[in-house]
Amino acid sequence: MDAQTETVDGDITAVFLASQPSLERYVRSMTRDQEEAADVCQEVFIKLLVIARAGRMPDLPGAWMHRVAHNIVVSAARRKSTSERTLDRLSEDEHHPSTEDAVIGRERDAYVRHALTGVRPVEREAMILAAQGYRAGEIGVRLGRTELATRTLLCRSRGRLRSQLMAFEPA
Repeated sequence: MDAQTETVDGDITAVFLASQPSLERYVRSMTRDQEEAADVCQEVFIKLLVIARAGRMPDLPGAWMHRVAHNIVVSAARRKSTSERTLDRLSEDEHHPSTEDAVIGRERDAYVRHALTGVRPVEREAMILAAQGYRAGEIGVRLGRTELATRTLLCRSRGRLRSQLMAFEPA
């Protein structure tokens, strides 16, 4: 290192040390993290040193350092936000069934639909209404039956449907 570089480095160090407490408080107010604030201040110092060695010392080094620190914090926040959104999308993809599971599900649905076509229309209507959340009394009113008769119909219909579906056991 030559004498001129040592002089520039000494001047830059003095400028930085004079501005460091104010700069660190400013960065800490944005990041709410002491260690991150110290890292940002160190990065600002390195950037200042590089441009000073290149002969482009800013006219107002204190203001320049605050602006650079602000930009570093904003850029880091953007990167963090982008990575969080990417992670969210990736975790959403994990909740989607695999192709194999989707095919098995479609086959099962098709088999259930086929099995439902094999039951009497009144039984099918009762089971569909029950699956939609209707109570036995409400289903009975729609079908013109008593609540007890509707419960019996549902119980027997579900039993027949269950035995038909037991034959379908995906691997």
